[in-house]
Amino acid sequence: MPTRFRLLIPAFMLAATFACAAPPGSDLGDGSPADTLLINGHIVTMDAARPRAEALAIRGDRISAVGSTADLQAVLGSATRVIDLGGQTVIPGLVDGHLHFANLGAATQRLDLGEARSEAEAAELVRRRAARTPAGEWITGDHWHTGNWPTEAWPTRRSLDEAAPEHPVVLRGMHGHAVWANTRALAEAAVTRVTPDPPGGKVLKDPETGFPTGILIENAQALVRAPEGAGELLTERIKKSVALALSYGFTGAHDMGTNLETVEAYRQLVQADEFPFRVNAYPRVVDAGEQLETIIRSEPYIDPSYKLQMRGVKVSIDGALGSRGAALMAPYDDEPDNIGVIRVPYDQLYLIVERALRAGWTVAIHAIGDRGNQMALDAVEQALARVPSEDHRIRIEHAQVLRPEDVPRFARLNLITSWQWMHATLDMPWAETRVGPNRIRTAYAWRTLLDTGARLVGGSDEGARTFSPFMGIHAAVTRQDREGHPAGGWYPDQRLTREEALCSYTLDAAYVAFLEDDLGSLTPGKLADLAVLSKDIMTIAPEQILTTEAVMTMVGGQVVFERRDRP
Repeated sequence: MPTRFRLLIPAFMLAATFACAAPPGSDLGDGSPADTLLINGHIVTMDAARPRAEALAIRGDRISAVGSTADLQAVLGSATRVIDLGGQTVIPGLVDGHLHFANLGAATQRLDLGEARSEAEAAELVRRRAARTPAGEWITGDHWHTGNWPTEAWPTRRSLDEAAPEHPVVLRGMHGHAVWANTRALAEAAVTRVTPDPPGGKVLKDPETGFPTGILIENAQALVRAPEGAGELLTERIKKSVALALSYGFTGAHDMGTNLETVEAYRQLVQADEFPFRVNAYPRVVDAGEQLETIIRSEPYIDPSYKLQMRGVKVSIDGALGSRGAALMAPYDDEPDNIGVIRVPYDQLYLIVERALRAGWTVAIHAIGDRGNQMALDAVEQALARVPSEDHRIRIEHAQVLRPEDVPRFARLNLITSWQWMHATLDMPWAETRVGPNRIRTAYAWRTLLDTGARLVGGSDEGARTFSPFMGIHAAVTRQDREGHPAGGWYPDQRLTREEALCSYTLDAAYVAFLEDDLGSLTPGKLADLAVLSKDIMTIAPEQILTTEAVMTMVGGQVVFERRDRP
């Protein structure tokens, strides 16, 4: 199977390969010549009317026809660019339904601690980075998790002090819900013995000395931050994020918890025609006050190019299960005096949802614990009673631990659940330890929710390490880690089919963004966003999904990525 494409094949060379007339039922649009024609492929359309095809025509930035290679003779013109796929698989452009997109490119420059298997291993990676970093410069990193270590005791500033005594160090971990900092970083941020816990956060302190240990949980993370650039630097970070995303076959992303400065940077790139991507931005709000009003006093923003829109806000109710910040109805099984953290009180959550709906906006609500999810469901139900809406597209981010009686409420309230499929396979070594054998039955309950009629959207919520959609799809359909553990999958009754997993990155991701008429499937009339893959993820052995790559990515009919490091 070829790994490069044969482009600009003259029309006369193709004439013999086409039938004289299209068979009945072919969808050839109005028959006008195509600008671009993809032939001899295995096209997974995600369109129920024609699930599979082998050829696709593009005119302008939209799909004009779909059918067999023979069918599409009717739209072959003298100036048509022809791409011979050589049997490779084509899918709709993928959309990451939940991540922090502007930081994605920068994540490739930060220290990745995801493979560290102890506090000592993580500190050693910091020491190596410090050895090649000028004294005084910040060292930043991501992805440490005590669930991967022999014990789940929190690390401390002391190991980082020894590893990098001349550098301030700040490392985000526990799926982004805790920061581990050294003494120098704490001092630069003026975090001391008398620093109080902020609302919805914790500054862990040594019980004997009262000095901060270096661990800051949930909202306390904001107390210690490495300096970040703005302006041109932000633009460059976004461009790196776009390049990385396109290389995985992504053509869009839902940027969760962003800020207005970043949205403005997106807008400027779109206007300068330097943004071959599509972003659905959800700026973060923390209460129903001035920040929310500043955003929703204007109409939702939808760029005519469909490359940028902002029509929802993001609010986080609780923390994460790994950091024991997820809000639970009953205490953690492994920490009996802890029921988690509420970051936004119920009255503010309700007002955020109600005011957003009244202004014509939607809301994405981070809720992980069963208490957090109950709060989200109650607030949405109460707000919808005051501001009825048949098409609100409100979404619950993560929805990891649910009370059994709350499961059917998602479909009844027409709520969308947003999942990060690899969270289950990353969390499975310790998740049941947190919530016990009963609560785990309705945790990470994808199939249970889907069978009640809820809609599921897939994403990563990660940086570059686990950003791959193929890792996500593999986790969704196997409930196994990259090594194939456990045999048969972790609670395998919750697995998705391949079609369902792919739908979460395509049709359902388009739906939640109000773009189902323009994106999500390879259907005539829709925008020509697609990815060509190295393998057929719908038929190969599950473990081979992990090594699948995007070979080419198109946005609006334009080739914006092509893998050239292949023979």
